Amino acid sequence: MTLLLGLAVCLFFSAFFSASEMAFLSTDRVKLRELSEQGIVRARWLLDLFTNSREFLTAMLIGNNLVNVSAAVLLTVFLETRFGIENEWVATALLAPVLIVFAETVPKGYGRFRGRGFLLDHTSLVLFFWKLFAWPARLLLGASGVFLGTGQGSGQRNILVNEDEFRFLIEESVRSGVLEEHEKKFVERILDFERIPVERVLVPVATVPRVELSEKVKDAKGRARQTGSKVILVYEEIPNIVIGMIYTFDLLFEEDGEKPLRSFLRSPIFLPKETSLEKAFLTLQERRQSFALVTDAQLEVVGLVNIENLLAL
Repeated sequence: MTLLLGLAVCLFFSAFFSASEMAFLSTDRVKLRELSEQGIVRARWLLDLFTNSREFLTAMLIGNNLVNVSAAVLLTVFLETRFGIENEWVATALLAPVLIVFAETVPKGYGRFRGRGFLLDHTSLVLFFWKLFAWPARLLLGASGVFLGTGQGSGQRNILVNEDEFRFLIEESVRSGVLEEHEKKFVERILDFERIPVERVLVPVATVPRVELSEKVKDAKGRARQTGSKVILVYEEIPNIVIGMIYTFDLLFEEDGEKPLRSFLRSPIFLPKETSLEKAFLTLQERRQSFALVTDAQLEVVGLVNIENLLAL
C-alpha cells in the first residue's frame, strides 16, 4: 500500500510539473503585469520567473524527470514484491500509457487553457519547486552551454524578431484579448507603410478643383466654397499642365478679392505613383507641405495625396 501511495504521489507531481510548464509558456505577461500593478503580490512573484524563463523551465523538467523515474522504480518494486514479476519492461509497459495520458497530455492541456489562473492558484508550490531545483537547473544550463557554445548557456536572450514573427505575435495578442481588432489593423498599417504605393490613397485629379493663374482670389475662394476642397490646383492656359497649387487656408483671411493668385502659389511636389507611403510621408514632412501631386509613367498628373491620407489608410 505504501508503494502504491508513493506511486500516486509521483503521478500527481508529474502532472503538476507538466501543467506548470505549459501554463508558464501560455501565460500572458501583459495581463500578469496589469494584475501586479493592481497590487496582487502573487502576480508580481510570477513576473520574476519570466526574467529567468530558461532556468524555470529547466527546473520543471528536472522535477518531472525525477518523479517519473521514481514512479517507474516504485511500480517495478511493487510488481516484484506483490506478483513476483521482475521484468522491468512490464512496469514500463504499464506505466507509459498512464504517464502519457494523465501526467503529460491532460495536465498540459489544462495548463494551456488555464495558464494564468493555474499559476496564480498554485504560486507557492511553483515557487517552492523553482527554488528547490534552481541550482541544479543552473548547473545543467551551464553544462549545456559548454557543449552547445557560450551563446546557448549564457542565458542571454535574443530580443530581435523578424517581421513574420512579429505579425504572429500580433495575431496571438488578438486571440488572447490583449489587442483589439482595430489596434491590430493599426499595427499592420505601420508594418506595411513602406510597401503600399501612394496610388492606393490618391484622390483622382479630376475631382480636385482648378483655377487659371490669371484668375483672382475671389474666383479661387468661390471654387473652394463649392467643392469644400482644402487645395486648389493652378494651371496656365492648358488645364492638364499643373504649375502649382494653392492651399485654401492661405486664402481665408485675404479680404482683397481682386488680388492675383500668384502670391499664394505654392510649388508642387511631384511623386511617381509607385512611391511608398513612407517615402511620400517623409518627403512631405521634409518639405513642410501637406499635399503632393502623383504622376504616372508619362509624367502626367493622375491624382493628389495629402499627409492625412497617408496616415489614414
